Amino acid sequence: MRYPWILFLSMFFHVQVWAQVSERVNYKTVDGEELYFDYYPANTGNSQKSIVFVHGGGFSGGSPEGQAPFAEEMQKRGYSVFVISYRLYAKGHGFGCDFPTPEKLKAIRYAAEDAVSATRFIVEHAEDYGVDSEQIYLAGSSAGAEAILQVLFNPFKSSMPEAFYIAEGFTFKGAMSFAGAVLDLRLVNRENWIPLLLYHGSNDQLVPYETAPHHFCPGTSPGYMMLFGSMSIYEKAKSLGLSVELHAYRDGGHEISNAMFRAFDVMDNFIKNTPAPESDEVWYYLHDRSDWDKLGK
Repeated sequence: MRYPWILFLSMFFHVQVWAQVSERVNYKTVDGEELYFDYYPANTGNSQKSIVFVHGGGFSGGSPEGQAPFAEEMQKRGYSVFVISYRLYAKGHGFGCDFPTPEKLKAIRYAAEDAVSATRFIVEHAEDYGVDSEQIYLAGSSAGAEAILQVLFNPFKSSMPEAFYIAEGFTFKGAMSFAGAVLDLRLVNRENWIPLLLYHGSNDQLVPYETAPHHFCPGTSPGYMMLFGSMSIYEKAKSLGLSVELHAYRDGGHEISNAMFRAFDVMDNFIKNTPAPESDEVWYYLHDRSDWDKLGK
């Protein structure tokens, strides 16, 4: 082969472009804890669309580092990605039926507050990051999906408006929820709706697919708390004539919360072709559980 060193350098350059390209930025300090986001800048100079992603982990674990495969792939597709850390209030306790409901609500609220704080920081520094503040998408998985849905349909905002303020007139362009749920379905309405992409397994035993207690806890347990999952959100949006897309997996469990590592084409299409909130574009896809292993391959 002529000039083998050219091939070596090109391979080295390719690796350098895509490996460990994120920048870590502290966006807030709370009670001595520094919260940060990992920033993956878009690989194209003409794209200002971005994604703020909140990881899962039962409000007790997880980290931005574990989301790198999602962030790097979406980065390659031309989006800036911000994967945030947040207060893990349930750390050391877990998030099951023995964790009292008021404590669960506090954990969810803290995560939602931090997602708002991170977004506010990004909007305030939009020029530095090449971000269009009118083209920011919110996304999350499992606990992170619960957090982002509470940002959008927020039962805490009326008592703590300052904690959930981002910027005058700010609205997320759209959101992607992977096995999430809302605390109050009545808050899903025309006034606060944005286009949603939802993924959920119909047999999820942690975050209910429809309307059921969190973790299906018995009513007598300390952690009894009703949640309204993706199907309930979808049905409410459909009844109001609002744009929504649900991918449900028949007999799928909580593993569907990891769809952000597989459904790249669907996410890409959702962002590139985001409908207007009241466009009445309603999409429901019921997949067999066997389709899960084929997703993204």
